[in-house]
Amino acid sequence: MSVLVVCVDVSDGGNRDGSGEAQYIVGQEEIESLVYIVGLEDPENSQVNCLLEALKVTKELENAGEEVEVAIVSGRAGAMISDSSKSLARQLDLLIDEIKPDSAILVIGSIEEERLIPILESRIRIDAVDRVIVRQIHDLESRYYLAKRFLADDELRSTILVPMGVVLTILPILSYLVDIRTTFVVITTVLGVFVLYKALDIDDHIAILPTRIRETLYSGRVSVVTYVVAVGLILVGIFIGVVNMPTSGDGGKSLTSLMGFVHYGILWVALGGVVMSLGKALDRIIRNRQVQTAHINLIFGIISTAVVIRGFSSYFLQQQNIIGAFGLAKIRIAGLVEIGPLIWTAEEHLAIFVGLGILVSVIGIKVAPRIRKIQSKAK
Repeated sequence: MSVLVVCVDVSDGGNRDGSGEAQYIVGQEEIESLVYIVGLEDPENSQVNCLLEALKVTKELENAGEEVEVAIVSGRAGAMISDSSKSLARQLDLLIDEIKPDSAILVIGSIEEERLIPILESRIRIDAVDRVIVRQIHDLESRYYLAKRFLADDELRSTILVPMGVVLTILPILSYLVDIRTTFVVITTVLGVFVLYKALDIDDHIAILPTRIRETLYSGRVSVVTYVVAVGLILVGIFIGVVNMPTSGDGGKSLTSLMGFVHYGILWVALGGVVMSLGKALDRIIRNRQVQTAHINLIFGIISTAVVIRGFSSYFLQQQNIIGAFGLAKIRIAGLVEIGPLIWTAEEHLAIFVGLGILVSVIGIKVAPRIRKIQSKAK
C-alpha cells in the first residue's frame, strides 16, 4: 500500500516549464533542494515550513515501513481562482498517474490552501490533513480559525454582532443630537434590554404566544376575561402611581418618588394579580376539577405581599412628610366607652401593616387545605 505525501504551494514557489506553466515536483531529494533554494531566497516564507513538514511526515512513514512518496504541487502567481484550481487539478492528475498511490496525506501551510482540499479529495482518498502553523504566529492563526468559525455560526452572529451593529450605528447619531451622558444612558439601556431578552428566552415565549392566545380563545375559558381585566387593573395602578408620584428637586428621580409610585399603585397591581388567580381557579371549578392549593396560596400571597409593601412605602412617605399620620377618629361604643382619637407614628403604622400581612398569609395557609377538603367531600 503506497502513500503520497503532497504539499500544496499557492505562493508560487514551485517549478515551472518553459511556457511558465506550474509543474509538480516529486521525490525527497528534489524537495530538499527546493527547500534550500526557497529558504535562501526568502527565509520568512512560510512554505519552507510546509515543505519541511512534508519531509518529516515522509520519513516517519518510511520508518514505520510504509511505501511513501513526497511531492509538491504549485499554483500560478496572479491567476484567478478558477485558473489556479485547474492548474492544480491538472498537476494532481499527472502526479497520481505517475505515482499511482492508494491514499494521500495533504500538508498545507495557510488558510487559503484549505479551499484546495476538495480537488484532491475528488481524485484520491485522503488519510489526513496536516496543517502547519508557524510557532511565532500560532496565536494569530488560532484567532483567525476562531473568528472564521464564529462568523459561520448564525446564532453567535445574531447574538453578538447585531447589538454591536446597533450600538455603533446609534452612537454617532446620539452623540450629535444629545449630550454624552444621555448617549451613554440610551446605549446601556439598549444593551441591557437585549441581554435580558436573550437571557430570559423572551424570543421563544413571543414565538409561542400567538398559539397560546389562539388556544385560550378557542377553549372558552373564564380566565380570558380575567386576564384582560387584570391587565387593565395593572395599567390603572401604573397610571395612578405615575400621576400621584411626588416630585423632588432633582426631577423626581429620588427614592421618595419611587416609594410614592409604589404606595399609590401597588393595591391596583395586587388586585390585578388576584383577579388573574381567581380566573384560573374558576376555570378549574367550571370543569369540575379541584382548585389547586397553589392557586389559593397565590391569592393570599399576593394580598399579604401588597399589604407589606404598602406599609413600607407609607413609612418612607410619612418620614418625608409626603403623607400625613394615620389613625382612628374618636369613636363611642354602646354609648358608654369612648376610644380615640388614635394617631400612629410611622413606626407603629409600619408594624401594623407588617402584622396584617403576616396574618393574611397565615389565614391563607389555614384556609387552603380546608377548601381542598370541602371540594373532596363534595365529589
